[in-house]
Amino acid sequence: MTHWELVRVDHHQFALGEPGADTLNAVTEGTLIEVGPGFVSFYTGITYGPARLALDLLEHAPDTEATQEWEVIEEATITTTSDIVVTTLDGTESTTLTPIPAGRYVVRAHARGRDTRYGEDVSEPCEDYLVQLWPTPTDDGTVRTLHKTDRAWSPQTQVDESSLSRDYVYIRNDAGDVVKVPPKGPEANAVRAHLNAFGGTPLTPTLEAVFSSRYVAGLDRDLIDRIDAAPPEHQRAFARWCVHRAWERARIADIDWLRDVLTDMDAGKPVNGDFIDSFAARNRLDQDPRITRSIVSGLPAHRELVQQYEALRAYSRSMYTEAEPLESAIEAFWHAAKTYGMDYPELIDAARRDFFDKQ
Repeated sequence: MTHWELVRVDHHQFALGEPGADTLNAVTEGTLIEVGPGFVSFYTGITYGPARLALDLLEHAPDTEATQEWEVIEEATITTTSDIVVTTLDGTESTTLTPIPAGRYVVRAHARGRDTRYGEDVSEPCEDYLVQLWPTPTDDGTVRTLHKTDRAWSPQTQVDESSLSRDYVYIRNDAGDVVKVPPKGPEANAVRAHLNAFGGTPLTPTLEAVFSSRYVAGLDRDLIDRIDAAPPEHQRAFARWCVHRAWERARIADIDWLRDVLTDMDAGKPVNGDFIDSFAARNRLDQDPRITRSIVSGLPAHRELVQQYEALRAYSRSMYTEAEPLESAIEAFWHAAKTYGMDYPELIDAARRDFFDKQ
């Protein structure tokens, strides 16, 4: 009988292989697994938290593929000279799963649930992984996709700003549904008039001094007043919080060179000039094959945007040296909201729940 245990997911991954294997040295990859010398890493839907995992050591290949029970199945070969263990990306070994003897094995990996809470941190498992291994004399060095119906880690068509439509903008209709309307039509103009009313209350002098306040106030007047009233250290902290949320939403927070920028930001180190004074960061983002640029709906009565570019702006427009704390907070929130598009109320709810209500 298959025995299930919990494995800890870290940065969208866990690994199976030799202790001390360099899991950053992947040679070939699919949408569920990537393989390198002495290891197989698994791409998860969740970012952090527990997942269910079962390891089955077989004498030979199973007679059938259980495609009806699983959303993705991929297969590759692993060769090791020491026992095979389950680890996190930092090398921490599982103490509940029995090591597998060294050797060369076909690894058939099954997964389900990766679309359920993609990109989230969880405290209870919502994803299952079954790994079957059996001995093999050969290694063709490939990852073979045997079955796939989930969307997680699927290749996507890259987009850039030339792909953005100028033929429509997004609003919510009376039923609360997001719809496209002509950019200069009466529906879009009515939404703009509502936004320009700043929630029915004139901006305070301090908010008037920050240009983007006039846009943010229309999205949620209560929130911008709370930002305005916060002490400077909380405004700076909120700006950093917004950058994290923007990069997570754009699926770039776990890319190593971008993750380092977040770490430096949180540690109070000097702002990275490649993100402020040049196009170096955007060029590097465009060239990184791990990053998919995607279109997101604009905010109400605004045109579409490239989500990943707006995430970069959440940092660059708020973290430059001369930015005052209030300006930093509002600019960070404005561009973070753009990364959410018409789902921006999710960011507002999170800001209240996870930041301001805890201050």
